[in-house]
Amino acid sequence: MYRILLSLLFTFFTLSVSAQRMIDTFHLYFDLNVAALNKNTEKKIDLLIYNDKIINGSTVMVVGYADFLGSEQYNKNLSMQRAKNVKDYLIKYGINAADVKVCVGKGEVKRRDTTDKEGNPVDRKVDIVVNNKFNFSEQPRHYPTTASKPPKETTTAGSGSNKPSDIKELNTLKEGQTILLKNVYFPAGSHMIKPESFNTLEKLYATLKDNPRLKISIEGHVCCIHGDVPDALDIDTNELLLSVNRAKAILRYLVNKGIDEERLQFAGFGKQHPIVAYERSEEDAEKNRRVEIRILSN
Repeated sequence: MYRILLSLLFTFFTLSVSAQRMIDTFHLYFDLNVAALNKNTEKKIDLLIYNDKIINGSTVMVVGYADFLGSEQYNKNLSMQRAKNVKDYLIKYGINAADVKVCVGKGEVKRRDTTDKEGNPVDRKVDIVVNNKFNFSEQPRHYPTTASKPPKETTTAGSGSNKPSDIKELNTLKEGQTILLKNVYFPAGSHMIKPESFNTLEKLYATLKDNPRLKISIEGHVCCIHGDVPDALDIDTNELLLSVNRAKAILRYLVNKGIDEERLQFAGFGKQHPIVAYERSEEDAEKNRRVEIRILSN
């Protein structure tokens, strides 16, 4: 078993002549005797995926550990379950299962001092080791800040809340037309996509996969901001780019599913293009808080 693991580690860390690789290790910490991910751990993984620290095509190792409390077999099982839960979460949020080359629990981290009855919190962890490939001949992709003006809509496909919202209609729309992306949800002030949105995003992915010539722009809009502020605050990044980051999050989801990034653009418009100019109710705010898909070519 150890020889196999050593062989995998050697393969994992071998550098290719044709590509420069960057190896990063990210630490996720767990509560005592707990294998389940908590909210902080989930948020950290979300940010790693969102910020392209873990991308499809990378080689990923997930290694679980435990502290010295408990028996050897208990700690082995606990560390393995921690690693498995992290792997499952990565796959659930778009990382290819085939990219996770190693998922292992190594049990107790050996320490000389094992007298503390509270154990050692820093050893209750999972390490995600990521080997990313970078091609330096590629030009970096520049992402937008909050935009001020959307592309001109060439023909009318409805307006405001009357826009079409059936994703199956995407391949029937003309260049410049937009469709309202319904049932996509984010926590207040956050760009993290809620799990109940995945049904809609899977339909969007399937439509793009079935129509390989279709190119789209993902456009975010927010509500409830006033004055000269261009966009709402994203509490995850502490940036005034909430509409931009929500649109980008959807783009990253589609790219992680396998859609070519060259077919996708994204933009955020803050509250510069509200459906309801003066929000007087939650219903008004909901109309302004939206994501739209614009046809670039079809």
